[in-house]
Amino acid sequence: MIAAGWIDADGNLADHTFKTPEQGAATQVWAATSPQLEGLGGLYCADCDVAVLSDDGAETSVRAYAVDPDEAARLWALSEDLTETNAFSR
Repeated sequence: MIAAGWIDADGNLADHTFKTPEQGAATQVWAATSPQLEGLGGLYCADCDVAVLSDDGAETSVRAYAVDPDEAARLWALSEDLTETNAFSR
């Protein structure tokens, strides 16, 4: 990580746009334990909140193409073809 410029020789973050491991894990822990998300699924989350739909490229937003149901169906079918697997056939 030192050679890549992520941390300095003392182990400190060299690029302050990076998150610490604790910061990086916070949203996943929040999503797994938050009563705010009770009964919800299929959401994009960022910085301990539900991400908003936006095409501005903000780090806390989700782009419209990521939640497009037609694109999701196309990618699911492609995945089944590539893996020769149907997750729902039994």
